[in-house]
Amino acid sequence: MRNVLFVGDINVDVIMGGLESFPVADREITCESFEVAMGSTAVICACAFAALGGRAAFAGLAGHDDYGEFMLRGLAAFGIDTARVKRTDRVRTGVTVNLIHGTTRTQVTYPGTISEFSAADLDGLRLADFTHVHFAGPYQQTRFRPAITGLLRQAREAGVSTSLDPQWDAGERWAYMDEWLPLLDTFFANDDEAISITGAASPRDACTRLAERTARPVVKTGRDGCLLALDGTVRAVPGRPVEVVDTTGAGDTFDAAFLYALLERGMSLPDAAAFANAAGARSCLFTGGVAARSSYEDVLKFMENNA
Repeated sequence: MRNVLFVGDINVDVIMGGLESFPVADREITCESFEVAMGSTAVICACAFAALGGRAAFAGLAGHDDYGEFMLRGLAAFGIDTARVKRTDRVRTGVTVNLIHGTTRTQVTYPGTISEFSAADLDGLRLADFTHVHFAGPYQQTRFRPAITGLLRQAREAGVSTSLDPQWDAGERWAYMDEWLPLLDTFFANDDEAISITGAASPRDACTRLAERTARPVVKTGRDGCLLALDGTVRAVPGRPVEVVDTTGAGDTFDAAFLYALLERGMSLPDAAAFANAAGARSCLFTGGVAARSSYEDVLKFMENNA
């Protein structure tokens, strides 16, 4: 079994579901549900990978506080190696408040350890100990982001494959993207991110342009599935529509399932994409990013029942 390292943010998700309306200035509104859950794009991806049956380790920064303990206990419960997670008293563990109205999710984040995380927190890390490294959410990781190019080069020199999911860049400047894309084995982005990065007019055009810059672009298109660039042609892999409960972490679960299908099951790219679409769709049936805990068998059964 391959040993995969997930590098990135650590924060909790405060999820307020079923809002009666979008937030309104100077007015109190109510919601139907409230939950504190494991959050962060990198953590959700690692947990989904481990739940499928993969061997995962995590590197990041957590605060010396209750939420930091909550996140570390949660990672350990998924069987994830947390030896490379550092702790700090300088800031508190990050928090994202998710406000869900229908299928729309608005997020407010206190960065805390997310922006405090830096290359210094990876002191002593040996990339050669892993077969794959996945980076996630670098545009809120302001201190760590400049180190990613060097780590990608180290990984390539060590024969370690890599992937990255940038998440949204609020400034839409996409710093370092020109350095990262040529070094990556797999690049994940949703349709809005791909269009913003490339300046394309459509997700399909964005996938074509990304394929000129990186080895394996995967453009996620929500309920429609995803786009792959295969032999110079963009191919759409259809999604599996479901009655959505919560979309939190669906894209991160997709990434994890795609990597698991390739690394552990040796699937072809189209089959890996179909498997990832199903895993992402199944995660939308649960509240919170890690609640689905989909095993490999769970996803196969879901695919059979939602053909």
